[in-house]
Amino acid sequence: MPHTHTGKRAILGKGKGYLNVAGPQYRFIIFLLIILGVFTLLLKVFQKLAEFVQFPVFLPIALIMLLFFIGIVGVTYSHTIIGPLLRIRQVLQHLAMGDMNICLRLRETDDPMLKEIVQEITILCEHSRNSYAVLQESVKELFRELAALQEVVRRGADNAEIEKHLEGLRKKQDLLDTVIKSLYKM
Repeated sequence: MPHTHTGKRAILGKGKGYLNVAGPQYRFIIFLLIILGVFTLLLKVFQKLAEFVQFPVFLPIALIMLLFFIGIVGVTYSHTIIGPLLRIRQVLQHLAMGDMNICLRLRETDDPMLKEIVQEITILCEHSRNSYAVLQESVKELFRELAALQEVVRRGADNAEIEKHLEGLRKKQDLLDTVIKSLYKM
């Protein structure tokens, strides 16, 4: 979401309710319902087996099976969320330190919502890298133009030649202003 710099910070993060990101939330709810259904089915199968075999320790084994099942499902599902969040956090730490020469990719199996966030971070990194490169080159050109102006003044050049160099400096200044303003339009 583009934001123009107004001198005030935009306040982001206030939700609009419990289902403000319905797609991922519905996928998670469906996932939980499927897991509950599969576990209930496994529990019924195990219960029938316990009746058939006359197994007296049904409850402890059912609880162990529940914990094992929840552990496997929890690790599997959280792997698609926690792993990408950790990588996103690392990238944001690099960005905060000024390192824009980074690349972030997620696995095909990772959460689709996090993939969208990664795309936005990638756009931010690319914009920052491009702006930094243009800014760096503009500053170098500005210093070269200043050095050339100093040389012209030192040689005792006429006003027309000095004015020509000053015009070049004004163009470099305008370019720097444009780059700096583009940084605030992110």
